[in-house]
Amino acid sequence: MILTEHSTNRLLATFAQWQVEPEYHQHVTNYLVHGFGPGSFYTAVFANDFTGAMRSSHVANQLGGLKNLAGWMREHMPRESWGSLEAVNRWLVLDEAKRRAVLEYYQLIYDTKTEMWLILKNESTTNPYEDEVY
Repeated sequence: MILTEHSTNRLLATFAQWQVEPEYHQHVTNYLVHGFGPGSFYTAVFANDFTGAMRSSHVANQLGGLKNLAGWMREHMPRESWGSLEAVNRWLVLDEAKRRAVLEYYQLIYDTKTEMWLILKNESTTNPYEDEVY
């Protein structure tokens, strides 16, 4: 699915609330929005597999950053998309319309009508991570 800058910034604002490391944003976004397989580390994180996550973690991952990601997941990530390997696998086979509906329900992105209205109103939007491009 293609998100407008309004929805992208809405999602980024939730990351900012938890100070989620910018290097995690694209992986989480690709998984949630596009349904891309998240790779071994993120699959383990999303599946609540601590040992798998630690085994496949990059050496640059820091405990503080992972704690922030876990806090964000608990507060914002759709329950349908994490918690077990089965949940991850179910998320990966959802079609775009169903993923979008879930993301809208959890207020991670705007619905298409609101996006269009914001575009037509020419409202500016604030990206809490100005350097990120999606």
